[in-house]
Amino acid sequence: MGKHNLENKRETINKMKNDIENTERNYREDEKTLNQISDEEVKADLQLKNFRREHALNNMKSNIQNEYDKENNFKNNMK
Repeated sequence: MGKHNLENKRETINKMKNDIENTERNYREDEKTLNQISDEEVKADLQLKNFRREHALNNMKSNIQNEYDKENNFKNNMK
């Protein structure tokens, strides 16, 4: 059971890393697009999306740190 839990945590961490990478890529793409758009409504929409992404990234990074901490705690308790 212990090994299974550790594998699940690693899968969770890998999924979180992937989510962070995708969100960061989308953020960068929209930042580039912002400089090319003259429509203020579209610009405002993209800025709002990126604002939400920033907060989501902060939360995801915090969550991944929590998962690392849990994994390390789990490993230490297995010794």
